Amino acid sequence: MLAEAQRWAKMERRMVRRMWASWWMLAAVFACRLPAQDTLAVTRISATAGDAVFLVDGQVLEAAAVFTWPAGSKHSLEIAPWQSAPSDSKTRYVFQHWSTPAGALPDPSNSVTITADPGIPWYNADLTTEYDVSINFYQCPDGGCAPPGTIWLNQTAYLQNTDVWLAAGSTVSLDASPNAGYVFAGWGQNGSLAPVYTFVLNGGTTVYPQFSVARVIQLMTVPDGLALLADRATVFSPATVEWGWNTTHTLGAVSPQADKQGRWWMLRSWSDGGAASHTYTVPPGDSVVILTGQFVPAVAVQLLTDPSGLPLTVDGTGSVSPTNLAWAPGDSHTVTAPATATDAQGGPWVFRQWSNGAPNPQTIPVTDAQVAMGIRLTASYDPLSRIRVESVPSGLALAVDGAACHTPCEVSRPVGSTVQLSAPASIGVSDGVRLDFSSWDGAAGPTVTAVAGYHKITAYYQTSYRLALATSPAGAGIWRISPASADGYYIAGSAVSIGIDAASGMKFHGWSQDLSGAANPQSLTMDGPHAVLARFDKLPDTPPPPTIGNAAGDTPVNAVAPGSIASLFGSALADRTATADPAVDPLPQTLAGVTLLCSGHLLPLLYVSPGQINFQVPGDLQPGAYQIALQRAGSPAIQVELTVARNAPGLFVVTHQDGTPVTVDSPAHAGEPLVLYGTGFGPYVPMPMDGFQVPPAPAFPLADPVVVVVEGRNISPDLAAAATGVVGVTVVEFRIPADLDAAAPASVMVQSGGAASNILALPLE
Repeated sequence: MLAEAQRWAKMERRMVRRMWASWWMLAAVFACRLPAQDTLAVTRISATAGDAVFLVDGQVLEAAAVFTWPAGSKHSLEIAPWQSAPSDSKTRYVFQHWSTPAGALPDPSNSVTITADPGIPWYNADLTTEYDVSINFYQCPDGGCAPPGTIWLNQTAYLQNTDVWLAAGSTVSLDASPNAGYVFAGWGQNGSLAPVYTFVLNGGTTVYPQFSVARVIQLMTVPDGLALLADRATVFSPATVEWGWNTTHTLGAVSPQADKQGRWWMLRSWSDGGAASHTYTVPPGDSVVILTGQFVPAVAVQLLTDPSGLPLTVDGTGSVSPTNLAWAPGDSHTVTAPATATDAQGGPWVFRQWSNGAPNPQTIPVTDAQVAMGIRLTASYDPLSRIRVESVPSGLALAVDGAACHTPCEVSRPVGSTVQLSAPASIGVSDGVRLDFSSWDGAAGPTVTAVAGYHKITAYYQTSYRLALATSPAGAGIWRISPASADGYYIAGSAVSIGIDAASGMKFHGWSQDLSGAANPQSLTMDGPHAVLARFDKLPDTPPPPTIGNAAGDTPVNAVAPGSIASLFGSALADRTATADPAVDPLPQTLAGVTLLCSGHLLPLLYVSPGQINFQVPGDLQPGAYQIALQRAGSPAIQVELTVARNAPGLFVVTHQDGTPVTVDSPAHAGEPLVLYGTGFGPYVPMPMDGFQVPPAPAFPLADPVVVVVEGRNISPDLAAAATGVVGVTVVEFRIPADLDAAAPASVMVQSGGAASNILALPLE
């Protein structure tokens, strides 16, 4: 394999250009001689590595090339089993197999013969990359000398300098094992002293393991048996280590420390004159080096607090009780207990006294007499009450004992004292938005008694929004709002039913601002401040004849569809206003003393008032003209013309999928799924029963095709069927195009069976 790779490496690259020129000239001549009817195969030959060398029909190539061959002709592909990267001698490419779009060729050889085929557009030499790991630590030319140690590379032992080729991205694990009389002194390239060294191979690299001649070092203490630190590792004297010549190590001592009898000791000096913690360089030589740490007795000190766990300061350094120390006789130390402290649970405490009666802070002289007895001091504290006042939301202006508290705030009070909390009933946030007080959490009420420890009290507020109502012209109607509100504010998320009765001489026209259409009443979710304007038309002095139209308002089709909800407008239609109970199924056929009769049908009634009656058109009426007779006790019957068309769609409202209306304050987004509610879309399959709420199952899809039109773009709906739980209402689900320009005003309408509905505004964001 090596001889073959060397043969490839010696190929003269300067011939490539001449060979390319000759090849294209021959290819051009050959192409001219091909009969017009012959099939040609355009084939690309490449290698995984862009700078790898390969042969096509004996021609040396250094990059991918495209060939045009007669279909069925034979050609040879060849590449070296492995080859060095031209730009990096520590990188090489290893051949795996030739592959096509269908996968690897069955022949695993690096030299294959292929047949030109228009169905095989390319062949690729799949290569893997390997990097050279050079181990450079010892060279024995004749092999008869002993190495200082063994280097294990991925569990393979190497005794002198060598090169190992490994796959790119693989993990390399190196382990240095010194022979007798030597110690491992570190990896030269990264400064690590640890014998195990692991890294990911991202390129060719050289490692430099270092070994040193070992010397015996004996570590001693006076008295014997105490702990020392050798290269930051704890050892107990006497301890023996082997360190290499001229290597540098760290010596230290555990000071203070207790011996096995519980006596405390502190380091005084090292026999080599070094500091308590110092570096030591091993001199060359064969004799044993003895290094001794000299210790002296120390006083055991315990500093406590009552209760335990409070902070203390010793010689300017903070600690937490209990604090155990060791001090040398002849020294002096200062201890301080803070005037106030907080325990782990947040409870406040105030300092009372030290157990020895000394002032705070106090300076303690250490004597030889204290070595046997030790020192034990306790700082005693009395409890306080710490109260944290918060609010939801945060940052509100409350008061504690009459003083301002911008939440969150904290106060400390003597245990047993009374604390008065104050929270305003309402706090204005912005126009139409305010916060209303809901409750206190963590307290029975605004007055609490301070108890020991830490306590949190929270004032909860809820957001309310204003509903502004107006009529055009002013005073043109009488509002019907449920639930009622004294000041027009409603808790966020609440649903408000909004209806209005026309005043004398006025006719309800429809809604604007945050309601749309002409359905009366409607529901509005208070997800922000809202404004509703009810528009009215002034009735002529001579009341016009009663008319019937789509309950959704004015629509392009001057008729109503079977099974839809229609509105009868007129004057003196009823003595009073009444609405059908939605919990009662089916709908009543008499409401407020009013009955509607058409072609032998008593019509289901939804709403009755002096100026408007909402009812369901019989589902079995065929297109044409009919008469509706309005009857009520004590009054003559009124005949009203009814025109029926198969399709007469009208839209009530467009909503988000959660049921909230799409408004200027709650706009839709491009790509969002929306829901349309309307009536008059035509027959269903099958037709639901007149007057009965549509059940959840089976489904009642529309019989005729439905198209949603958004700014001239036709959209096929995801659903077009009878809305469940109501009467005569159609639900249409669709998705706004993702590329719709949200900056331009938009509108939506529906075409059902070719008939167009009214148009609703579609606010976008």
